[in-house]
Amino acid sequence: MNSASGHIQFPETMWTRVLKGRGADPDSTVRALEDLCRQYWPAIYSYVRALGLAKEDAEDASQEFVSHFILGDSLHNADPARGRLRAYMKQSIRNFLAKRHRDATRLKRGGTDEAVPLDEAAEPGIDAPPDEAYDREWAWTVMERAVTTLRDSYAARGKAAMFDFIKPSLASADELQPYAEIGLSAGVSEAQIKLEVHRARRRFADALRREVAATVAAEADIEAELRYLLTALAHE
Repeated sequence: MNSASGHIQFPETMWTRVLKGRGADPDSTVRALEDLCRQYWPAIYSYVRALGLAKEDAEDASQEFVSHFILGDSLHNADPARGRLRAYMKQSIRNFLAKRHRDATRLKRGGTDEAVPLDEAAEPGIDAPPDEAYDREWAWTVMERAVTTLRDSYAARGKAAMFDFIKPSLASADELQPYAEIGLSAGVSEAQIKLEVHRARRRFADALRREVAATVAAEADIEAELRYLLTALAHE
C-alpha cells in the first residue's frame, strides 16, 4: 500500500484475465478460465452439493460445469460491469444445473427414475443453505489465496519460519502464543515479534484486498465485498 495516499495499486483482475483475448486469443481465455475454476472448485462443488446432489453426482456435475464454463459460450454475455465475479459464477452454476436437470427429466420421462430437483433438501453433512455454502467456500478460497501470497513474500525474504510462527495472528490475536514465547522459539526479542505481527497483519490486509479486487467490477466495490465475505466466514 502507498502509505502517503492510502491507495493500493491493484494488479490485473480476474475479470480482466478471463475476458482478455475473448475472440482474439482463445488460448489465453481458456488458460484464465482453467485457473479460475481450479481456484474456486471448492465453492463450485459445495454449491452443487448444497443444492441437493449426492456426492458422486455432485462431483460429476461440478466437473461438467467446469468443462462447460471453460469450453462453452458462458462468457459471451459476461460483463464485469454487471457485478461481482462471485455472483456471476453462482448464477452460471444455477443456469447450468437447471439445464442439466431439464435434460435429465426429458430423458427419463416415461421411465421409473426421477431426476433430482435443484431445490431438494441438502444432503446430510451439508448444513448450510446453498447460497451460504457457496459464499463461505468462496470466502475461504479468497482468504487462502491471500495467505499464500503473504507466505510466498516471507519465503522470498528468507523468513518462512517467522511466518509460520506468526501466521495464527492473521485470523485472531487469541490464537497466537504470548509474544515472549514466540520470541524465544524464533530467537528474537519480544519487541521484534510485536513488530512482525503488526507488519504481517497489515500486509495480509493488503493481500486480501488485492484478492477481492480481482473479483469485483470497480474499486468502489472492494470494501463491501470484503465485509460480505468476512460475514460469510463468521457464520460458519
